Amino acid sequence: MTKVEDAVVAPAPADRENAPTADTAVEGASRSGRGLNLIGRLNAGVAAAPVLFTDAAVVAFALWTLLYHLNLGLDLRPSVVFLGWVALLPIVAYVSRKLRRRDTRGRLTDDEPADTPAEAPANRVALLRRYALPIGTALGAALFAALGTGMVTWWLAAALGLVSVISAWLAVPRRGGPTDAGAAPVSRKTTPRQGWVVLVVSLAAAYFATLIGRVSLDDVFYVGKSVWVAERDEIPFRDFLFTEGVLPAGSANPPLPSFEVFIGAMARVLHVHAATATWYLLLPVLAVFAIFALWRLVQRWAPRRPLVAFGVAAAYILLVAYYADSLNTYHLPRLTQGKSVFVHALIPLAWVYLTDYLERRSRRALILLALLSVASVGYTTTAVMLLPLLGAAAAAVLLFTRRVREAVLCFAAVSLYPVLSGALVQVLRGGIETTVATYTPLLPLRTIYELTLWLGILGVIAGLAVWWSPLVLRAGAPRQLAAGAVLAVTVLMIPGLLKLAGDLSGLRAVLWRVPWILPVPALVGMLAVIRLPGLARVNRVLAFALPAVLVCAFYTQGKPMWTDDLVQTKPTWRMPEARKASSFWIKNLDNRPPGLVLAPSSVMRALPQVTTEVRVVLPRDLYLTDYGIDTEFSRDRLLLARFADADRTVSIYEVDAAIRRVGVSLVCVWKSNTLVADAAPYLGLERIASRNPPGAMYCYRTTASPTAGR
Repeated sequence: MTKVEDAVVAPAPADRENAPTADTAVEGASRSGRGLNLIGRLNAGVAAAPVLFTDAAVVAFALWTLLYHLNLGLDLRPSVVFLGWVALLPIVAYVSRKLRRRDTRGRLTDDEPADTPAEAPANRVALLRRYALPIGTALGAALFAALGTGMVTWWLAAALGLVSVISAWLAVPRRGGPTDAGAAPVSRKTTPRQGWVVLVVSLAAAYFATLIGRVSLDDVFYVGKSVWVAERDEIPFRDFLFTEGVLPAGSANPPLPSFEVFIGAMARVLHVHAATATWYLLLPVLAVFAIFALWRLVQRWAPRRPLVAFGVAAAYILLVAYYADSLNTYHLPRLTQGKSVFVHALIPLAWVYLTDYLERRSRRALILLALLSVASVGYTTTAVMLLPLLGAAAAAVLLFTRRVREAVLCFAAVSLYPVLSGALVQVLRGGIETTVATYTPLLPLRTIYELTLWLGILGVIAGLAVWWSPLVLRAGAPRQLAAGAVLAVTVLMIPGLLKLAGDLSGLRAVLWRVPWILPVPALVGMLAVIRLPGLARVNRVLAFALPAVLVCAFYTQGKPMWTDDLVQTKPTWRMPEARKASSFWIKNLDNRPPGLVLAPSSVMRALPQVTTEVRVVLPRDLYLTDYGIDTEFSRDRLLLARFADADRTVSIYEVDAAIRRVGVSLVCVWKSNTLVADAAPYLGLERIASRNPPGAMYCYRTTASPTAGR
């Protein structure tokens, strides 16, 4: 049985070890005149790094997003906006420092426990009577959700999940609600030892991220947009993949996100390629940002041994991250996409700021929460949907405990900017559904569970981490905020509710991301520090066994990031070197005629990430959905891509007509593609260039005049 500590007065043993004593106070006073030595200053800086770095990143990108949104009306060059942002950063840093000093006056110190009465320890019978129902129903919900196959088992999972959350809420004493400190001090500073561990892990993650060679099909849009901004110093509000602004913008290109424009503007100012800025400059910074955010949430919510919980959470991210669109695949393998930063850095920080505000009455935390909502919209339009849901979950907890003022403030801070920006897009751009739409219908509920929590043994572990979280987290705000989030997600996973929400909002395609408001890796890490009541010897064994068992399960049941030899020996762009070299070769051809280039599908996806000087026939087939998949425009491009990929089922006569209609001027294919070589005489293709391995290619110039250059 999980041990539930309702409230204590004295700090936990681990915290007492770090508490200042009289001797250390005298020693500190004696050193104050001469200042800290170099090692002391270094340790203090490392310990403070997670808070300073993450808060500064949130404030800085919120400032950039505000300037970007203001510029939507001013229409200045992105490089000018970037330079203005750089100039404003020192002013914002000074104001932030003043607010931080003012916020620390007149409140509890970071290591001081809250003034709440202690509760007499309960016996085992009382604990069993109180917690058997939430623990047992959570276990049943996890088993049915992760191992079930039919709709009946899913109904059982949803029902048991609701019973678990509600019974846990009723079982845990609240005594005033989320402001109770519970089983740990109000806030715990990172110790130098912890700071060094977290710093080493974050730097290792930053370097490892640059070695991952995993290709994401979405990069053709995200990196391609940054390349456009870097080369042309303008924001592409209309289509920039198929045409040069002739077609309207597709649903993948709403005006709200500022992230890709930031990368492009930075690359232009620094005179580096946008892809280089993405993979070599920004990716390591984002990796550190995400790891620091994970640590901050674990530190704030863990009931004990935060380093152990952090290590297990990091192992979960690393070892359970392979399948496309699974939660942890959005970490290091895809961290240069704004939605990945949102789910793995900003969602954890949102819960940190909510916890700080509720427990410490920190106005600074409330301001940071509002700025985080601005930054989130700049990273991804998914924030327009998920942040109001997160805010509603937190507000529901506060309303239930009759804290109306805090409920209103928290909901407004986290939701106001996303709601207003979404409403503005709905007015100006024809509907919020086009802002956050993707290209798939609403996924089945079990698939939604799988994408966030997996299935099988790993799904059971993640399900337990989620449904047990109101019991295993530190008492007070962490437990109650987790209960609100889990309850919101569980309710929405009742069959029929997500479909109804999708029909009413038009957001069917992205509602599978609803579970993203749960910080799943951190919650999984908390399972490693569970203790059983009154069983000291067993707990000593569990202290070592639980982390080992969990990591072993991740390793044996999951698929790590490096599966299929995706790790390179040196930092690289997220594309194979042969593909990258072939793309640059096509770009630099001296005799390349103007017009569209037809190439193998992989090369056509790479070229927009290399340059905007070369226009390709089909950057990615998925984006044709915006322009009608059954139109001649789309059918011609799909046919030509199959021809360039050596699909011998295509009709050469249809290819000839499509080349003329689309306006293809250059055909470049691998030398192994004999289909194009055989058809070249009939199609009037004239070979003009040859490339040796690696990436051996032939390029042909079309000699027939197009019937319509589009």
